Amino acid sequence: MLKSELDTPSLILDIDIFEENLKKMRDFVLAHGKKLRPHAKTHKCPEIAKRQLACGNCIGICAAKLAEAEGLAAAGIQDILITSPVTAPWKMKRVMELNQKIANLQVTVDNVEQIKMLAELAVDKKLHVLIDVDPEMGRTGVAYNEALSFGRFINGFSSLVLDGVQCYAGHLQHIVSAEERAAASTYLMQKGAEVFNALKQEIPTCRIFTGTGTGTSAADVLIDEVTDIQVGSYCMMDAEYLAVEHQEVQYRPALRMLSSVISANHSGNATIDAGTKAIYVTPGAPPQVIEKEKIRKDMVYSWDYGDEHGHLMFAPEISMRAGDRVELIVSHCDPTVNLFDELYIVKGDEVIDKWEITLRGCCK
Repeated sequence: MLKSELDTPSLILDIDIFEENLKKMRDFVLAHGKKLRPHAKTHKCPEIAKRQLACGNCIGICAAKLAEAEGLAAAGIQDILITSPVTAPWKMKRVMELNQKIANLQVTVDNVEQIKMLAELAVDKKLHVLIDVDPEMGRTGVAYNEALSFGRFINGFSSLVLDGVQCYAGHLQHIVSAEERAAASTYLMQKGAEVFNALKQEIPTCRIFTGTGTGTSAADVLIDEVTDIQVGSYCMMDAEYLAVEHQEVQYRPALRMLSSVISANHSGNATIDAGTKAIYVTPGAPPQVIEKEKIRKDMVYSWDYGDEHGHLMFAPEISMRAGDRVELIVSHCDPTVNLFDELYIVKGDEVIDKWEITLRGCCK
């Protein structure tokens, strides 16, 4: 089957670029003596997670939500870190069930009541936890200066094992200047390293300092204490990441949206079948038209045509017709992938496989 025969809108993944991105990140991280712990929240696809593990230098997979972790486990993945605190009592029971099913489950923790409930429920098998440290972002986590006492509190429960620290500065990932992004991340991660070192001195089981995203990975691997990095978008990439400066390693956009022109009755404008229901809205980083692996600077996408329709604007001398195919680099890969049931895998112009996005909608 040819790519041009796919119905639209469809998500497609270029297998050659995807595999190139996996190898680039693996080799880069390995060269700095670190391990990979890729984040499944980007792709929500167990097949991709398995390929990330198989690519090497990978110690496990991250999941943002409990339901994602359950889906990964159902697909046979045995080493999973849930990166957002699970606090609801009924969800904690599911955590314990998952802990029994797989070899190595780790969960992040950031409050006393959560610790008490987890410790009470973890009766059949010890639960491994990481302290979520807030990198001055205010989203989740304990403050740097509270982490040591929090770690001592955790260590007082025999049913819990404190494995280490997570520090993820999500608010820094898309700072445009590579120099400014690196400086900001280094400052915050070094503070996290101080917490990690203090915990290690008192609690021997504390051996992991994890965090990082695609945007700050080049800086964060230079922190001696960092043991592994939780990169996600590197395997797919999107317009938001292409808009920032990168250091050392360039990852190419493997993920594309295949769409079709459905109306082109007005000069300089065309309507395609990929609107807000197909491509997540990211202000400041609209999808980019790509043709023969080159971004078309002469075409601009806008979401202003609404849910079902995308708006393409271009010079009057450019001709587009109804039925023309348009390939787009999506704005933000994570939530865009969550809108679809499958990824079509392409090699050149040929569709060679289809991978199910089985974790789609796993937000609980």
